[in-house]
Amino acid sequence: KMQLIAPRIKATQEISIVIPVKDNQRGIDHFFDDFFKTQGLQSLPLEILLVCDKGASINLPWDCSHYPIEVKVLCSSGTGPASARNVGWQSASGKWILFTDSDCRPTSKWLEGYIEASNGSIGYVGTVLSYGQDFVSRYYESQSILMPSINNQAGVISPDYLITANALVWKKALEKIGGFNEAIKIAAGEDVDLGFRLREIGDLSFAVNSVVFHDFDDGLVGFMRRFRRYGKGNRQLAE
Repeated sequence: KMQLIAPRIKATQEISIVIPVKDNQRGIDHFFDDFFKTQGLQSLPLEILLVCDKGASINLPWDCSHYPIEVKVLCSSGTGPASARNVGWQSASGKWILFTDSDCRPTSKWLEGYIEASNGSIGYVGTVLSYGQDFVSRYYESQSILMPSINNQAGVISPDYLITANALVWKKALEKIGGFNEAIKIAAGEDVDLGFRLREIGDLSFAVNSVVFHDFDDGLVGFMRRFRRYGKGNRQLAE
């Protein structure tokens, strides 16, 4: 069957950033603070789209009017990050959609790392590291919780799926498969499902130099909630 081959990414201005948000104003505050500190004019995206979960709201913590990008706040009529991300990429103007989470913090190579990795793939997985140095954060990183398993066929190493804490996808490929499965209403498994379906129509690659930090600041209670949610997500994927 025919496989999609994406064009090479020539500039960060081809990229729209999509961030689903639910009850995390603090995370968005940190994101924008780090974003405008780390990104130079040559590495800015086309736009940033914040998509609030049904019934949620967010305030822009930064005066973005003097930056040459547009920041939009959208609302999802559905529940869960799959629905919010679909609203985001469908509203985006960029050729490429960069997905991240509201508790992630960008680095200076975040967008440019994808240009360096560009090779005709329809989706790319960047690197996600823990922001904190506490025991729980170190455990997440040691177990590669937010990195996909590796597929090795014919000596070619690629990700088995995507992790939307840091993933870039060609918009035309999202249109081809219909985006995220909104039947998965929790923040667990919807990105893995997307990655499996993308692999049916094209290649996925790693972009190791594209780095974000994930801020695991919710301690042991958050740790238990997260793994309970991951368990539910795995069950839905199996079904």
